[in-house]
Amino acid sequence: MFRCTCLLPALLIMGLAAPAQASPALWEVRDGDSALWFFGSFHILPEGTAWRTPLFDATFAEADKVVFETDIRPQAIAEMGAKAFAQGIYVDGTLLTDVIDAALEEQLRAQMARMNMPVGTVLAMRPWMAANTISVGALTANGFGAQGVEFVLEPELAAERMVFLETGDQQLDVFARAPEDEQIAMLAATLEQMDDMSKVMNKMVGYWVSGTPEGLLKLVEVEMDGFEDAFVERLLFERNRNWMAPLERMLANDEQNLVVVGAGHLVGDGNVLDLLSAAGYSVERIQ
Repeated sequence: MFRCTCLLPALLIMGLAAPAQASPALWEVRDGDSALWFFGSFHILPEGTAWRTPLFDATFAEADKVVFETDIRPQAIAEMGAKAFAQGIYVDGTLLTDVIDAALEEQLRAQMARMNMPVGTVLAMRPWMAANTISVGALTANGFGAQGVEFVLEPELAAERMVFLETGDQQLDVFARAPEDEQIAMLAATLEQMDDMSKVMNKMVGYWVSGTPEGLLKLVEVEMDGFEDAFVERLLFERNRNWMAPLERMLANDEQNLVVVGAGHLVGDGNVLDLLSAAGYSVERIQ
């Protein structure tokens, strides 16, 4: 299954029961007479993860609008899933094993056998689609199937209260338009991380739900190490920069919005909060 907002399994899909006192980080960005509140999301979470707090719920209720990365309403998700499938499948008879070397094929077959997934499931897929499918399958097998932040909030919102920073096509392009060598590197990194995935993801979501973004950053940096620099640039840094224009328009228009984007966009070099601070806005953590 392809989720439009789940762009990188190493970043986005985590599993851990929440600690007794959940307090994921919440930031306020001001320009004097208006404010945006930023909340980092995990797009898929394990059952029973408690992440909502009284301050978050008050902010959610009082915000003029809630801003997501892209449209996550059911119809939009279904449409993007169909597009992802169409762009992620070879239609000329090529097989995944035709474009990867023997060592990577051996690793692929071994990991899929461990997950009890037939290798035929991914043979017609391009490397990026295979990486996504394997990651989601592995996490589902380990019980990590609960909907993440955006998917919990969406049913509670009227359509007129939702705003999107980019289109689903723009998100899909991060993967689908990647050169083949980047896609193969993505698949290789995904397979390399499989054995430690549960442990690493447990730690990542633990840092997130306890409000420790500095700990999350360290693990994000480790997990991103196996991916091509050009891919990481498109996935994180380029998108962060692209979001600046709509975010600054909201502040200029005196909007009071809650912005919910992947937690990886709010930590590390070139994150959205640092870009806004560098542009002269006041950034303060309030939770």
